[in-house]
Amino acid sequence: MMCAGTIVQFKIPRVVIEENVNFEGNIEFLESPGVEVVLAQDEACIQLMDCFVREKPELWAEDIAEE
Repeated sequence: MMCAGTIVQFKIPRVVIEENVNFEGNIEFLESPGVEVVLAQDEACIQLMDCFVREKPELWAEDIAEE
């Protein structure tokens, strides 16, 4: 939410998201004030994020503020 809020606050017009399989993020929040969201769903990025989440769950939880 911090990144999405910053994007909206500073009126960044377009954001490219490489994947949202491992973490959905806040796409609707970004789109509501008119931010163009491009969702790439890059397979290499999806696999990389999946590997990171499985191998470093404590870091992932910290990154997404679950711990």
